[in-house]
Amino acid sequence: MKKMPEEDQIITLDEMMTAVRTKVIGTFDLVVGIERGGVLPAYLASRWLDVPMETMRISFRDDTHQPLSEEPALLKGVSFDPKGKRILLADDVGNTGATLRRAAMELEGAQVTTMVISGNAAISLFGSHDRCIRWPWD
Repeated sequence: MKKMPEEDQIITLDEMMTAVRTKVIGTFDLVVGIERGGVLPAYLASRWLDVPMETMRISFRDDTHQPLSEEPALLKGVSFDPKGKRILLADDVGNTGATLRRAAMELEGAQVTTMVISGNAAISLFGSHDRCIRWPWD
């Protein structure tokens, strides 16, 4: 088992669920998670809100958090018509907002509220951050 560096932020599943319960307020028709990192917070919010969950895949950074291209690339869009829906859009980290903006383009016509585990979004479960999140499987 790898030892985690001391400087990494550790967030437990219980802490994440508590943050979802206290910060995700409102009425939503659907939760959309941006694969890969946004799937877990999207699932937790979907369960809490008791609404369906969908995913989309956008490629922007590699596993070392380095940009793969100048702009995020849509690899898999949504399979529903977003027009008129109230959507909670979830990702793991919001640094520049580029991935969330690209995802929101695919949800044109919907009322989109963004949510991240940490960083910049309408709902940030743990506020701003100065280091990357260490997932349990890393």
